[in-house]
Amino acid sequence: MGTDIYDFVVVDSKSRITIPLRIRRLLGIREGMKLMITANSSRKEIRIIPLVGVQAKVNKLRVLMADRPGVLARVATILADNNVDLLLTESRTVRRGELAEWVIIADLTNCKSISELVEEIKKLDFVKEVEISEID
Repeated sequence: MGTDIYDFVVVDSKSRITIPLRIRRLLGIREGMKLMITANSSRKEIRIIPLVGVQAKVNKLRVLMADRPGVLARVATILADNNVDLLLTESRTVRRGELAEWVIIADLTNCKSISELVEEIKKLDFVKEVEISEID
């Protein structure tokens, strides 16, 4: 298990912080790298997690589909078959037994064709809608 390193930072006038050099080096954080930031309101805690390298194609996908057993797994299989690396996912029932939503943050660097991937998912009879957007 790794060693915890603590440091103090100051929030500047634009609400920014600078990650200390020794922490950046330890975690391999470089300029242009994509990080995920999460906040826990009950613990008053912020976590910053390095996700992918500078060249990664990080996208957000939102899939609306029928709320039935196995449908999420079928979409996940298509993602895996297209070399999509899932970084973060969240699924929820919108209307029980009718509609579900799956939000995916994924690295599409190794996906041959993003447009073909989206079309393949849309062809599934239980998929209602697919949205995709690049995360800067």
